[in-house]
Amino acid sequence: MSLQLKLNLMITCLLLVLLSVSAFFVVKNASEDVRAEVTSTANLALHLLDAEILHYSSDFGWINNGDGASIFRLKELGNIRHLKIEFYDINGKLRETNRNKKQALEDNAPPKWFVNAMSLTGAEMQKQTRNIILSGRYVGELVVTPDPSYEIAEVWNDTVGLLGLAALFFVLINVLVYFAVKHTFKPVDRILDALTQMEQGRFSSRLPDFKQVELDAIGKKFNSMADTLQSSTQNNHRLTQQIIRLQEDERKSLARDIHDEIGQYLTAIHVDASAILNGRKLSVAKESAHAISSVTRQMMDMVHEILQRLRPRALDELGLGLALGELIHHWRQRCRNVNIIQNIVSNIGPIDEAVSITAYRVVQECLTNIAKHANARRVTINVKQDVQYLYLHIEDDGVGFDPTITAQGFGLAGMKERIQGLMGEMKIESSKKYDTGNPDVANQGTVSQVAISQGTRIMIKLPKQASMTESVA
Repeated sequence: MSLQLKLNLMITCLLLVLLSVSAFFVVKNASEDVRAEVTSTANLALHLLDAEILHYSSDFGWINNGDGASIFRLKELGNIRHLKIEFYDINGKLRETNRNKKQALEDNAPPKWFVNAMSLTGAEMQKQTRNIILSGRYVGELVVTPDPSYEIAEVWNDTVGLLGLAALFFVLINVLVYFAVKHTFKPVDRILDALTQMEQGRFSSRLPDFKQVELDAIGKKFNSMADTLQSSTQNNHRLTQQIIRLQEDERKSLARDIHDEIGQYLTAIHVDASAILNGRKLSVAKESAHAISSVTRQMMDMVHEILQRLRPRALDELGLGLALGELIHHWRQRCRNVNIIQNIVSNIGPIDEAVSITAYRVVQECLTNIAKHANARRVTINVKQDVQYLYLHIEDDGVGFDPTITAQGFGLAGMKERIQGLMGEMKIESSKKYDTGNPDVANQGTVSQVAISQGTRIMIKLPKQASMTESVA
């Protein structure tokens, strides 16, 4: 069931409840009005009849009149429809009434359920009698019976008219609500179309500004999400191209090293080996053998360097902690003008291989960036752990950069992709370091503000055990 149909049904049910409650109170008020009117009419008629009885109490001749004689002239009270007045003689015979036997209600008599709903019962609606006693002798009985049927018929006619108007109002309200809800939910089709385009990979789809406040908020959130997805997709494409380019560059570098270095060494070995085979003097053979031994050692160093670039051997042999220590040691040898402070936990314990290599590469990339771009004088590296996570904090006092600007290189983006692939977290705090000697820059803020706005801090949180499912995700 659609939301539009649900709203229409809810409003319809609410209108039905309101109409039912209104009808209940209308019938209740009409019943009280009919009861009051019939009771007042009965009291007035009894008062007049009492006066009439006193008028005839001095004349006894009418008592013996025939059946057709008019005693109280009740026929003249036929227009009093709310009461039925009857006179019975001492023998219980009806002598006179204000009702014609042929008199009946109109054709539009109210239904029985409506009469029952009026519930006109009680002591005030019961018949009342007056005993006619003259000179101590009982001569008959005058019976007055309230009859609200005519009044109920009038109420029914009025109620039918009101119900007709209410039904017309009910239909009009439902029609208006239907079209209003339909108009309100018309932008939903536009939202579904935009979601379909997003599903098909067209992240350039955007929603317009809607007049409805709720839909306008949804549209703005959708556009923000689309911007994020489009930016992420573009970054992923860019990273993919950069990864491919870096792979090709690495392959070219390896091919060049193998061709230029190892190829030359092999050529030298071949020449020396040929000299040994063709030489007739032992001294010449020894010299060639020494040359082969020297070239072989150089080849071993070259192969070791290539393997180190492909996969750090210390990481497999010594573990993450000692491998990071060795990495920092070699970096310190190359950058002697930078004071590096390290605080690495000695026993990191069992850690997933993907997490270990990611932590190593991240520290390696940070040190490379510091050496190339930071112009720092001091670097601090902290590696801590708890039961589930490994924490890396790398901080320098260099010139810093603006983290809000998307970098063109692969370094930071690659680090972020690696860490997010392991369900880890990465936070970067950095800002440009201003030169206090520049008067234009110095005029923009106080010295204390300039001193604070410098350096870079990278905080990384990695789970020690990353499942393959999480890594692939």
